[in-house]
Amino acid sequence: MPTPPPRDVFYWKPLPPEGRKAVVDAALAAHPGLKTPPEAQDFLSRITVPASLRWAFLTNDKCATSSTLRCLFQLEFGVPLTVALDTSDDINPDSVVHRLHQASVLRKLIELKRGVEILPAALRLTTVRHPATRALSAFFYLCATQDRKHAWMADDRLRMNAIVGFDWDTDCRTLPGHVKFLRYIDHSLQHNQQLRVNPHWRPQVTNIRPEVFRPDLVGRTEDMAPFFHQLADRLGQPLPAGWVEPRANSQPPRDVRAFDSPEVRSLIARIYQADFEQFSYDPDRLPDAAGPHFLFKNILGGLHAPV
Repeated sequence: MPTPPPRDVFYWKPLPPEGRKAVVDAALAAHPGLKTPPEAQDFLSRITVPASLRWAFLTNDKCATSSTLRCLFQLEFGVPLTVALDTSDDINPDSVVHRLHQASVLRKLIELKRGVEILPAALRLTTVRHPATRALSAFFYLCATQDRKHAWMADDRLRMNAIVGFDWDTDCRTLPGHVKFLRYIDHSLQHNQQLRVNPHWRPQVTNIRPEVFRPDLVGRTEDMAPFFHQLADRLGQPLPAGWVEPRANSQPPRDVRAFDSPEVRSLIARIYQADFEQFSYDPDRLPDAAGPHFLFKNILGGLHAPV
């Protein structure tokens, strides 16, 4: 079998922080939807591109981003990502995929002089998730940082303790704790700018900026297989025979109904109203589980296909 030709990665250093102002200014000039330099910097920092610049993936936290990066790696380089890395000090057990930027295999748009000039010619990609299961997943993720006594998200844990009386000894992974978590998000959004709220649980429209990014393909975490096959078709790189969909940094399925209540419904509907409208999710259809795949069940019963 002939050896495939080497694929390109980035061979030059990323733009240093002091050199990024021009990239931010260009984004603000090109996209009136970005109002301030922090908004533009956040937007540019969320977009990952390969050296070929043929696709641009905007990461939307808690929405199968690690799995999508693994798929994109295989489509871009023709081989699966098999690097092993000790992640004992990281909450994300698949943090190796996010080291691709540090290794200059991939880059963030904020690190490239051309910045937003790259987007029109690239296949623009992102992923979304039903707000109820995304919020619950974020809640369990936050609880995992407490289990590990990890510095990550410690500021949010301290603020939750103070603002909503979250008891980290008794409220983790409970319905009352979930309610307090949602109250904390609601309070934070009412008293802070959107960008100051943790991107793992702030509204997805704030992460994606759909009016600016204008994605060509949107993967739904509820059923990622069609999205991965669409990616392969659009990039002209067939998935190998026997390919198995990656499920990186996934959590075990949970019964969402055990964390449901009228107050939970009310808070999620208010906090994520823009997400429900933008991404056509139905707030009256509650997912059966918070795992990577599920069917939606209507409150009154009866199975429905994923929206």
